[in-house]
Amino acid sequence: SPATRRALLERGDVNLSFNMPNKDALELSEMDGLEIQTTPIENSIYCLCPNLTFEPFKDKRVRQAIAYAVPYAELFQTSAYGRGAPMWGGTEAKPSTIAWPQKFPYDTDLEKAKALLVEAGYGDGFEVPLSIDLSQADWMEPAALLIQENLAKIGITATIDKIPGAGWRTASLVEKRLPLSLETFGGWLNYPCYYFFWAYQEGHLFNASNYRNEEIETLTNETLHMEVDNPDYAPKIKRMIEIAWDEVPRIALWQPALNVGMNGVTDFEYWFHRQLDARNLKGV
Repeated sequence: SPATRRALLERGDVNLSFNMPNKDALELSEMDGLEIQTTPIENSIYCLCPNLTFEPFKDKRVRQAIAYAVPYAELFQTSAYGRGAPMWGGTEAKPSTIAWPQKFPYDTDLEKAKALLVEAGYGDGFEVPLSIDLSQADWMEPAALLIQENLAKIGITATIDKIPGAGWRTASLVEKRLPLSLETFGGWLNYPCYYFFWAYQEGHLFNASNYRNEEIETLTNETLHMEVDNPDYAPKIKRMIEIAWDEVPRIALWQPALNVGMNGVTDFEYWFHRQLDARNLKGV
């Protein structure tokens, strides 16, 4: 258990502890004699997913309003204990690089959120269940409470729907029936086209938002088997990211991290299992 592993590390009975909870990593990083290394998990993002089968979320202005209502900084400190990489607050309206993930151009702005809801015809708000996976309650529950609080400030009443872990995958990813849900997904291969293939194409497993965009469908299929040094690759990827930012079927929260605790270890190097030479596997 995490508690046992923490105790063993603190006593010096073990030298290394992998995959430490964020709370433990934060607390242990302040102790003498212990070192915590934190590495963002590549091609992985924790997201808030509005489902486009839910009537209000068919309008991208409502989805954008939700994106402006999220209390990102507070959520990151409360749910992730500051471990990982923020995915909000980007300063570019259009991506200048093909790095993925990269910061979305949204930050907390309740006035802008309210204005978008009025523009979309939902100035009086609406009600929506906000679903979480109880097997991931350590971060999802505090995140949901903070999101619920801010949505109420723009007139949206969110009721937290707690789903047991055994039924989560079916409800969220197979049946895709949750109007608004928190989600974790990371692509095994470190390419944006691979992430888009699983999370943005219609019908694919991690597209919990039931999102479809004809241009995304075409661009993903074109880039998935394209060499990254092809001159067409970067412009197509940038266009995909631009669409994802504008239509926000997935509202990026933060990039999660892998924490490794060390006691009495020097000159230690480690690799997270996804940090492989994915380039040689691309298209397989």
